[in-house]
Amino acid sequence: MIRRHRQNPSPAPAVAANRTTPFDDLHEWVLSLPWVVERPVDPENPEMRSFAVDCEPLGRHRVWLVTGLDRDVRGERAHLGVIFPADAAQVLEDLGFGRATMAMYDGQVLVTIDHPGIGPGRDVEALVLSAYGYAMS
Repeated sequence: MIRRHRQNPSPAPAVAANRTTPFDDLHEWVLSLPWVVERPVDPENPEMRSFAVDCEPLGRHRVWLVTGLDRDVRGERAHLGVIFPADAAQVLEDLGFGRATMAMYDGQVLVTIDHPGIGPGRDVEALVLSAYGYAMS
């Protein structure tokens, strides 16, 4: 396994330094994945954090995960968003894994999920890892 050492660690938002969130373990795990960086925090929504693949050798630079969402674009409760190609997003919605809520860039769609679980026997980490795989491909 090739490990990449971060030259500039991603800054955590001030909110995370003062208290724990339901996403702390997920954030730590996501940041341990190769080529993942945290995007700058939006001062208007400091609890929302977004993560991107930043892989210069493969020419991959795209956001693929957002946590701390209060509401999706339909006004429904959503805490986690993953970005998938439109066809995969529709399949995920049809299977009840989440809701395809917003068209993004390059035929991508934001799929929102109510965390900590997305239904009986469903694994959030597997869905997040799948989104990471799409971002790297």
